[in-house]
Amino acid sequence: MKKHFLQIDILKCAAIVAVIALHSLTKTELVSTYAIYHIWQAVPVFMILMGINLGLGLRKENQQVDLLYKRIYFTKKATRIVFPFLLIFIVSVILGLLWQQLYQRDVLRFSTFTWVGVLPVSGKGNYFITLLLQSIFILPLVGYCFYKRPVLTTLALIFLEVFFLVICKHYELVQTDDAEYLYSAALPRYFSAFAFGLWLAKAIKQQMKFTTLFAFAVPAALSITYLYFIIYGSLHLPFIYESWDMQNVLSFGYAALLILVTVYFLPASSGNSILKSLAEIGSASYHIFLVQVLYFGLVKNHSNLALNLAICLVLGYVFYKLETKLSTKYLKGS
Repeated sequence: MKKHFLQIDILKCAAIVAVIALHSLTKTELVSTYAIYHIWQAVPVFMILMGINLGLGLRKENQQVDLLYKRIYFTKKATRIVFPFLLIFIVSVILGLLWQQLYQRDVLRFSTFTWVGVLPVSGKGNYFITLLLQSIFILPLVGYCFYKRPVLTTLALIFLEVFFLVICKHYELVQTDDAEYLYSAALPRYFSAFAFGLWLAKAIKQQMKFTTLFAFAVPAALSITYLYFIIYGSLHLPFIYESWDMQNVLSFGYAALLILVTVYFLPASSGNSILKSLAEIGSASYHIFLVQVLYFGLVKNHSNLALNLAICLVLGYVFYKLETKLSTKYLKGS
């Protein structure tokens, strides 16, 4: 059974708060507060944590090709990812119709992208849902390959990510809003983040020592420098779309170091009420995220950070508790 780490839930709490802040503040506010080193790291942290969770679950007995996509695997993923999404999907339709009646605002949209995770009332960050849906099918294979050949798999993940970025830019594949969404929601953009997560999981399982921090110091230093010149200097990589040049293999080292430091200095379990509360919020991060996508699709004014945090965190946590009861009942019934 996979060991539970309090630090991971606390990191998820920090990341979901950062996501809401990212969607509430203007770019000028983010740049002036050096958000590239905190708030803007939300998605990279989430993606690396996905790699960590994948790595922590790798065990000899389940790393066989015929065991990767068993029914029990899809049942778990349906319960954790798909079922909450379907519930928020239904809620978004109801609220979308209600908004039309009450405020004469047409916020309800259906398209071909509805089938890949775009909510009928879609707000900021919806692409992350599409990323999660792809991960259900791709991550088991990544984990299997890493378990068998960790170094080769790491190099392959980096190569595939860079290849994807270069091809998209070389052939100018992102020229419409639809293409922009597909590019944003393309899982290959985060392949190297999964590699970082897998190596972090390996370090965690081997009872990480202080010296482990130095192993990630070099890519972190490169990342810190790269991010600074991307935002505050004149650096631009011509083979990467400028709108997403803050998230690629050159930038993920910093997020990996943030995670590593947090895991090293915080306890794996604790009776501290503050840490437990933060971890509880982190456990609900996916549900909070779904609520904030819907929320930002409904409201016009996104500038009140305190209000946005209060609404999304409270409603997201309530949704988490209610949905967990429903899904638990369903599983017991099945």
